[in-house]
Amino acid sequence: MSKPGKFTGVGTIVLAAVFLVALVFAANNSTVLGWIIAAIALGWLVLSTFVYIGVHKAAAFGARQVALAQAQMAQHNSASAPSDGGTRLVSQDSGSRTAEKAREMKLDHSFKIISVQVGVVNEYLGKDAEMVARALDTIDITATNGRGMINPNWEAQEAKMDAAMAKKNAERQAENAQEAKTATAGDGDEPVSGTIID
Repeated sequence: MSKPGKFTGVGTIVLAAVFLVALVFAANNSTVLGWIIAAIALGWLVLSTFVYIGVHKAAAFGARQVALAQAQMAQHNSASAPSDGGTRLVSQDSGSRTAEKAREMKLDHSFKIISVQVGVVNEYLGKDAEMVARALDTIDITATNGRGMINPNWEAQEAKMDAAMAKKNAERQAENAQEAKTATAGDGDEPVSGTIID
């Protein structure tokens, strides 16, 4: 049972004081009217006490019922929640404002994570290489997740770009090797001549 509030029983205390005053006056005057007033005050005091106790018990019962209902609701929600930790996929192509808002909130959260990790890198740079490495790893993961929210096919597009860049680099290396081969073949074994500037 919970503890009653600070001024909860003030009315009952006032009625008790009225009863005591009426009792003292009735005893001093020894009149029937004084004793009737004392009896009425006692009746109100008893009624007030019963009301106070009843309201207090009802409030405590209500608090227990609310706590029980909350516990049952939490148990029901946890039992029916998915086993993936309670996350829920919001469809990106649903076009609803809710999905758009959720996506914006996720991106905002990702940017906050990156900002915090940049602060960690700045703070521990040159002091704790392991902490910096973890922060950079977190930034990389968060950026990857953010890119996935913006463009779900970014990995495939990036793989195509990487393949094209690798092909272009291979062609350049082949051209450079061919040019170097041609340049060395044309020189022969002639001595180098020229002016040395000191």
